Amino acid sequence: MNTPAPPHAAGRADTPVSAADYHAEVVNPDDGTTIAITVMQPALDAGACAPLILHGHGFGGARLGGREQRSIYERLSGGLLPSAEAARRAAEAGYFVISFDQRGFGESAGNVELMDPAREGADIRAILDWAEQSMAHREHLACRDGRLVAGALGLSYGGGYQLIAACVDDRLSAIVPTAAWHDLSYSLAPDNVIKTTWGAGLVALGAPASGIDLDPMLYRALVEGLASPLTGQGLSDGVRDTLYNNSPASFFDGRLARDGAFVSAPNKRRPPVVDALFIQGVGDTLFNLNEAQANAEALRANGCQAHVIGMRHGHSLPLLQNIDRIAYQTEAQLHWGSSQYETAALELGYLDWKLKGHALEHPIPPCTISLDDGHGLSFDELPRGRRAGGRRLEFKAQAVTGGLDLLLGLFRQDTLGGLSDLVRGTAANARAAVQRLWDSRGREARPHDTGLLAQLVNALPTEHLDELASGGVFVSLSRIERDDLAVIGIPEARVHITGDAPSPVAFMGLGLKRAGRRATLLINDQLRPIRGLGTRDIRLNGVAERLYEGDELGLLIYGFHPQFLTSFSAIPGRLKVRGWIDLPLIERTDRR
Repeated sequence: MNTPAPPHAAGRADTPVSAADYHAEVVNPDDGTTIAITVMQPALDAGACAPLILHGHGFGGARLGGREQRSIYERLSGGLLPSAEAARRAAEAGYFVISFDQRGFGESAGNVELMDPAREGADIRAILDWAEQSMAHREHLACRDGRLVAGALGLSYGGGYQLIAACVDDRLSAIVPTAAWHDLSYSLAPDNVIKTTWGAGLVALGAPASGIDLDPMLYRALVEGLASPLTGQGLSDGVRDTLYNNSPASFFDGRLARDGAFVSAPNKRRPPVVDALFIQGVGDTLFNLNEAQANAEALRANGCQAHVIGMRHGHSLPLLQNIDRIAYQTEAQLHWGSSQYETAALELGYLDWKLKGHALEHPIPPCTISLDDGHGLSFDELPRGRRAGGRRLEFKAQAVTGGLDLLLGLFRQDTLGGLSDLVRGTAANARAAVQRLWDSRGREARPHDTGLLAQLVNALPTEHLDELASGGVFVSLSRIERDDLAVIGIPEARVHITGDAPSPVAFMGLGLKRAGRRATLLINDQLRPIRGLGTRDIRLNGVAERLYEGDELGLLIYGFHPQFLTSFSAIPGRLKVRGWIDLPLIERTDRR
């Protein structure tokens, strides 16, 4: 890995600079919208230079008020967010940091346009212009080859802006998107099956924070999702077009969506040389691992460096996932091999490498996936299908669609036993959460009250809840006979669906039966919906899970799942599903 040349000051920087935090406003000259910012100014000696880092918040959030302040989501979930912590540390480590309220949120004006390149993208361009032309001590800004040295940090919506900014402005040299998207039409409605649970959650998060001034398209998408059982349809062409056009995928593909079709768009250019560290959750049910991989592949194809780190969680649904935070479950520590790295330090170290020319203390592999809280595996690229020595396995099953799947599931399972396990597990998880709070009282720690609330909300054992609330058919693929395997990467499949169900919707994910366990595990909570009959080649969502001798690995096929709460076939029917799946089965280097 090449270390960039060190930067130099943009102008005459004859006077020292004192550390300071202050608020300011930037006006987007295109439409006059005012964007509220916080500048965290570093302490600099005379003649010293400092790169610029932009920091953006998640959907429904707000900017950092200063280097000593916590973000709204940190206060809500009871823990630090690594991207926000990295931004705070950057101000102490010799960077100008600008944290800003995204359009329509916090103290910024305008409506939330869901990262429209012509609006939110132009807002970022205006902030960079302001920094170079109007910011106090701008003569201390770092330059390299006559170009501003700038990078970016942020989570979720604060990750998505970085990719759009890189597509519309060439001043970003390095970005660190955490839990960001590649194609919003895929994120919110894969195969045009709408994630209504997430859609409702996004509206609930964004509407109060924006004064209900969300893009009307988002409300329309939610209404279309709620009406899906009646219409038998997903998103309308207009909504899907907007979601795709507001995505980096549109730039990478060099095209626009129009009236449900794609047209060439020469004015949509690929981003310039911008290197990226993508941190994505294997268990993220909004922006899955496939999206980070798609972004990385697109950047590499354009001659950029891209690294992918798969953490365990990400965007998480309360009650439906095994988490102890609300909204964002981002790990404070990441792993590859048997080593552990603090996430915030890793993010800042990456920017030090790219923006200041500092050598990395610990070189980052091209792709690293965490298997659990103590171990991760590294690859030259994320395994896909059988490319890493996996297996092709055939399957055949029958399933039912719609709510009938849930009813049949309740009757064919040990419902009373499942309810008993659910109650016992919930009580045990709640006791453990209270005990963790009690144990932390004697330490030097920040208040954990909101963290306790999050853990109590999420005390339900999701594996039992999934079986009771979703039904589903488990199709065995393979019995594991070794203790040193893991399924890691993106499974690929050919699926043939026939049946008598009108407008059928089915959901497919990898399932796992552990020896001696009652519940069947939906691996990493990852589901791929399939709309309609016929044959298609698909990529399932990326996963990472240890396998042990005696495990039974298979497919879970659902006709209903609460992640897609109202996106199901209203009229029940029976489906025949058959095909093959290429599984990325990896030999582990450790045994636990």
